Formats: sequence, C-alpha cells, structure tokens
Amino acid sequence: MILFKPRHCTLLALAVLAAAASAAYSSTCANNVVTYWGQNSWGGSHLNDPDHWEQDLAKYCQGDTFDIINLSFVTNYNTSGLPVLNHAGHCETKFNGTNTLTCPDIGADIKTCQAKGIKIVLSLGGSGIYSYGLASDADGKTFADTIWNMFLGGSHDYRPYGNAVLDGIDLDIESGDHTGYAGFISQLRTHFASASKQYVISAAPQCVYPDYNLDSTLRNAWIDNNYVQFYNNPCNLANIDNQWNFDYKSWDTLAKKNPNPDSKVYIGLPAGPAAAGNGYLKLSTLKTDITQLYSNYSSTFGGIMLWDASWYSNNREYVQELATWVKTSMNCGASASTPASSAVAPS
Repeated sequence: MILFKPRHCTLLALAVLAAAASAAYSSTCANNVVTYWGQNSWGGSHLNDPDHWEQDLAKYCQGDTFDIINLSFVTNYNTSGLPVLNHAGHCETKFNGTNTLTCPDIGADIKTCQAKGIKIVLSLGGSGIYSYGLASDADGKTFADTIWNMFLGGSHDYRPYGNAVLDGIDLDIESGDHTGYAGFISQLRTHFASASKQYVISAAPQCVYPDYNLDSTLRNAWIDNNYVQFYNNPCNLANIDNQWNFDYKSWDTLAKKNPNPDSKVYIGLPAGPAAAGNGYLKLSTLKTDITQLYSNYSSTFGGIMLWDASWYSNNREYVQELATWVKTSMNCGASASTPASSAVAPS
C-alpha cells in the first residue's frame, strides 16, 4: 500500500501515517533512512562549539528519523593485527598494548538505539587516506572471523563496544586492494546462518558506474543495501536530467543481478550544504527527483542515505523534513518472513 496524505484526514489515516513515520528498518520497505555517525563532517570542535559538534550516538536515536546508523569507520585493517577504529574524538582510549579503541560509552549507546528498533552497523573503510585492504578471499575469510568475534555475535578478548552486538557490516571501500571482500562476506554469512538475529550487509559505492573499488564485490557477493553516493561526483543527483552523467539505471540493473534477489538501491545524499563537495539540493528539488526515481525503479528502491549525522545537529529542519517525507511517501510492505542475510547465498 502506498501511503499518501488524504484530502480528509481521519484519525485512522493519521495513525497510519504516524506508524509509517516511526517504522524501523525493513528490507521490504522503500522508505528507510540511513546515516553515518562518527566522522563529524560538519567540522568544528566539541570544546569550542559543543552544540554544533556531532553529538553522542544515542542522541540520533531519540526520534524516528533514522532506521540504520552506520558507525564510521574501521580505518586500518589487514589480517596481521587488530582492526583500528576512528570515531573523530568520540572515543580515544585504547586497549593496553594495542591500537584498538575501547569504547564502553558507545557500546551503551548502541544498546539504547537497538532498543528503539534502530540498527547499528559497523562501516569499514572511508577516505582513501587510510590504510586498509584484503589481498585474497582467504584473507577476507580470516578477517571476517575477526570482525564476527570482535563486533558481532562471537567472542574476543578485545571487543571495542563490550557486549553490544552490532547489526551488520557496511563496506565504504575507497582505496586498497579490491579483492577479498566477496570471501569476507561469504564467511560472515556462514556465521549469520546460525544466528538468531537479522544482520545487514551494505556497501557505499561512488555513483560513477562501475565503482572502481567495489564493482566485483557488488556483482558477486550478497548485498542487502547499496548506498550509492550521488554526490562528490559528476553523476550527482543534480544531473538527473543528463543521461551522460546521471546513471541510476545501471545501479538498478546491478541490484537485480546480485546474489541477493532483494538487494536494494539507496540514494546517497549530503545532509548539509558543506557535507560534500557537491550534490546538496534544496528540498523541493529532492522531492521531485526522488519521486521520479521511485516511480521508475520501485522494485529495487530502498530509501535514502544521508552523510552524515553531524548535520542533523546543524541542518535539522532540512533533515527531518526530508526523512519524514520519505517515510510517508514511499511504499512499505510487510516485513520479510525470512531475514535477507540469514542464510548462505547460493554459489
């Protein structure tokens, strides 16, 4: 059922809209709203301007704006040591003798968010200035075991968020070796198969098609959500009427060919005027463009991704209006009977 604003708003209709606006993430919905937390793209200082600096994670779970929040980022990793986190000053304490952070306060916030139905996912990669990469599928499988044990449903001597169990893994791969991630995802999904909760596997490719760093992974590995970055590139959403630059159709086709038959495409957008080098659009333009894409590609449309959470503190009216509009304008069916990542993809 497509939700819409009726001419005569009955109490029942208003209740339906309110339920849609507060719905948690569903893999069958086209109205999910995702953001990234932990990099404070707004800039500034938490000491000099704490009201505008990116707030603690739990602050962004107080309302119904976001369905998934990706923790950014695991910035350094390979198979020879523990993965290294960067949370832009939110957590600086390290386990003794390691470069790995211990962040019990963030762990408590993760549980607070999850109790409200918001999924908290760990994002790997980020800017190309960081050092990360996997050399082979074998390395990917080894690294998957480490991630499972440190952040997901396993056990490890070093768990950065304590006993908080994250809801999945996101790949924002912008540098390093391109191999190994298909093996990484395959191994994660062997762990997911025996788990009692739904996990999310997502990726955040650049909108230039095919993505240089993730193309092989997106073609061959099980992906639930594709958060395509339609900004910082000539293919940003502002060029929707330019067939030579804007190419949503290729991403739609890629999602349909993914091993996951329910793989979705999200429109990645900057959440503030300085959140990205380009791609920030006024709301009226966004609503027109998103409506057009949803109408043409509804079967793979999953919602929007906003970079990043710090702009909720600095551009709140814009973010809230956009998120509310998406939640009440896009279709949301019943929850899937089988979680998207609960079983191993066919080879």
